[in-house]
Amino acid sequence: MSAPTDTLAVLDQVRALVTRHRFRCAGEALLQGALAQVLTEAGIAFQREVTLGEAGRIDFLLTEAHVGLEVKVDGGLSEVTRQLLRYAEREEVHALPLITTRARHDCLPALMQGKPVRVAVLRGGLL
Repeated sequence: MSAPTDTLAVLDQVRALVTRHRFRCAGEALLQGALAQVLTEAGIAFQREVTLGEAGRIDFLLTEAHVGLEVKVDGGLSEVTRQLLRYAEREEVHALPLITTRARHDCLPALMQGKPVRVAVLRGGLL
């Protein structure tokens, strides 16, 4: 399997994992902790709070596939779009899933800087 195919497979796997799971927590920090547990149980290697130079700090970097996972409980669409675009410009990020509680984030483009983006909207699972 080629690297892009592996990246897409991991991207889709992560999206499926989080949309199947019902998260019962309040706030972004607790949601990140719950996501870390789900990823660990699924055997997905990751680092948390990874600094990507001037682009900022992404919530998770899935190490084997170079997938940068961002979590958003709040924030406007333009703010989230700018943030993901900064991450997509980085060489070490090959794909970007956004895990969010905001349905309005679901209209993000499927590609940013030529890298696949997937949005997983958590509906009704947060306190």
